[in-house]
Amino acid sequence: MSQPDFPQHSLFKSFLLHLLPGAATTVAFLVLKPILDGSGYPPLLAFLLAVLLVDLPILLGVMLAEGKKLNGRYSLQGVILYREKVSWKTFALVFAGAFVVTYVLMMVMTPISSFVTQAAFSWLPEWMFLEEQTQYQAYARGALLVTFTLQLILTGLALPWVEELYFRGYLLPRLSRYGKWASLLGGLFFGLYHVWQLFGFPTVFLLGVALGTVVWWKRDIRISIALHVFANALVRVMLLLAALKL
Repeated sequence: MSQPDFPQHSLFKSFLLHLLPGAATTVAFLVLKPILDGSGYPPLLAFLLAVLLVDLPILLGVMLAEGKKLNGRYSLQGVILYREKVSWKTFALVFAGAFVVTYVLMMVMTPISSFVTQAAFSWLPEWMFLEEQTQYQAYARGALLVTFTLQLILTGLALPWVEELYFRGYLLPRLSRYGKWASLLGGLFFGLYHVWQLFGFPTVFLLGVALGTVVWWKRDIRISIALHVFANALVRVMLLLAALKL
């Protein structure tokens, strides 16, 4: 293990800071879903409202509170680390390489995630599987347009950006005493953060490890932000187009 570069969190504190935002978001999702039943909008809207009202405020609030302790004012100065800017050439090469490798690994993990879902999570109601397209056939085109546009904005652009600041810019450096193993721990905790979709844990865990490894290697949080936003936005655009064809 390498010597810590920054003030460190205990493993338990890091676990809680990873898990609690996702757990609170899942509770909000489960509370909002029955409230919106009969509104003409799919359960996905309840999840998006949970992200907007609970997840994003918690992630930003924790970081800003840390900034208040460090700086005497609400700011992210000294909170977001790994901000060593690589050259644009290195940025482009690492981005392209990491995207291709991650894409291939995700394809490999797809059957594993499907097996896990069938083996351990088949008891969940269909609406919990938010990316399952067949459930959206019952909704009007206008409702789908609103919902999937909001999804693109929130979970395609805003959330992955804030998640990278929080998980790879704030939490990962504070596990740096574990050296290269910090990315593995961060990936594990990142997978558990996604309480609302634990059936997808293998894929999310792998994504967290990949993003953490890139940031740990190059110490440039911009690379993981770009990777996460690009990947999420691409998937959300595809889901929006697919939903509008239903």
